[in-house]
Amino acid sequence: MDKYTVLEVLENIADGNISDVDFMWSDEEDGNADGNADDARSPTIGEDRDEPGEDRDEPPPVVEEEIEIEAEEGQDQEDREDYEHEHEADVEPGDDPFTNITKKSDIQWRRHTRFTPVETTWESPTSDPPEPLTPYGYFKQYVPSQMFELMSTMTNIYAEQNGVRGYKHASASEIEVLVGLHMAMGVLGLPRVRMYWSSSINIGIFTETMSRDRFFQLRSNLHVVNNHERPPGDTDVFFKVRPIYESIRKRCLQLQLEEDLCIDEQIVPFRGKLSVIQYIKGKPTPWGVKIYFLCGKSGLAYDFLIYQGATTELSKKSKNILGHGASVVFHLCQRIQNPNHKLFFDNYFTTYNILEVLAEKKIHAAGTARLCRFANPPLKPDKEMSKKTRGNHDEVISRDGKVVLVKWFDNRSVVLASNFVGVGDEDEIERWDKKERQYVKIKRPEVVKKYNKAMGGVDKLDQLISLYRIDIKSCKWPLRMITHAFDVAVVNSWLEFRRDNESKGTQPQKIMDLLEFKMNVAEVLVRSGKPQG
Repeated sequence: MDKYTVLEVLENIADGNISDVDFMWSDEEDGNADGNADDARSPTIGEDRDEPGEDRDEPPPVVEEEIEIEAEEGQDQEDREDYEHEHEADVEPGDDPFTNITKKSDIQWRRHTRFTPVETTWESPTSDPPEPLTPYGYFKQYVPSQMFELMSTMTNIYAEQNGVRGYKHASASEIEVLVGLHMAMGVLGLPRVRMYWSSSINIGIFTETMSRDRFFQLRSNLHVVNNHERPPGDTDVFFKVRPIYESIRKRCLQLQLEEDLCIDEQIVPFRGKLSVIQYIKGKPTPWGVKIYFLCGKSGLAYDFLIYQGATTELSKKSKNILGHGASVVFHLCQRIQNPNHKLFFDNYFTTYNILEVLAEKKIHAAGTARLCRFANPPLKPDKEMSKKTRGNHDEVISRDGKVVLVKWFDNRSVVLASNFVGVGDEDEIERWDKKERQYVKIKRPEVVKKYNKAMGGVDKLDQLISLYRIDIKSCKWPLRMITHAFDVAVVNSWLEFRRDNESKGTQPQKIMDLLEFKMNVAEVLVRSGKPQG
């Protein structure tokens, strides 16, 4: 039915030509004028809500997991956009890279055909490895002296604005001491901050460098920006810490990429007041600020994106076409300029269209998948596969041959989607059999092998940070984010340090471990502001 203006509707109703019921649009009949009957209520934790333009007849997402699949609980609507999005938006001809993507209604699958492997030969860089630096030299590439100068200036400004009594202006070297002491706390791990200045323990790096009261005074006023100079209309939730994260990211973007890469989420532990706090079930610290990382399998970070709800720095066009998770992948993969890198991610990010887009960029991608995002392919059901030998698999290929889905049944099923490898060359792995009470050998598809080998990069970065994290108890989120930035800088510095030493042939046992490395950086920072004489 044609739509009329409000005035025309009222005139027709007044004349008796039509009734007001006739003017209920199809979307109003479904629930409300926005075409979403669920908008009248708030989403609950673990609940997916349909977006306008999505297929309402499809079943809810089926999370079939086996390999470190993360649950997406407690994330807000902007973060939980459904990837079942069927594209009705007009795409301009020649628009790259979304011109040739397939609509969900056009996805078709075929069986009984082996997926043709894609050429994935990767040419490693031939440049000579750099000469290893000192631990402090690596750290300075992430947090240069100019950053400490900026922090001292902004800390002084904030203290003046708030009229802090008895405050003495801090120098850049004093801020370096403050950061160094925090790093030392992460290594030593005493249960209470005041204990570091206890006369009974007598830890010289604290008692001989900065008084306890001065430490707390500087920490409570620590700032990276002038809060009164926020640009009009700025929607950046993390405006207060943006400079230090941009400094770290600048160095990450300069690093030489590895062949195998992965994208995953990291959580900065925080339970205070902040509009974009997330809860992700299964994470070691499920509550906090979410950061998307692009890492190598070594754990080295090459790029990252801080999640901030609707204002997350993602292209509006890519979000409309791909969905939120897939647009994160599209955003971070702009870092990948050379062909034949392998990129892996979990089912939160995997869609049919992102695999198409990455294939056009010659990025070979694979990830765990939710069947409802792939037009419900005709894979064998779990009930049928569970009756067969453990380690059996099923494989279907898209009609155009660009995407392959592999379902593998170990203890339970897992589905993986890829644009470069399917079942491929299977290998054998050992699994414990409860019934026979012994290890048995089962077959494993090649895509599962490659995924397991490369997917743990972000988790490794997380683990390394957690070993000697600057554990600070504060309700101020900027302080929590600043200390996390220093943790990321130290861990990435150490991973660089280890890589460069290994490339020079240094024996692993002679390479400084992370604990010694972080303490070395802390001591150099503390010495820079320690009173002389």
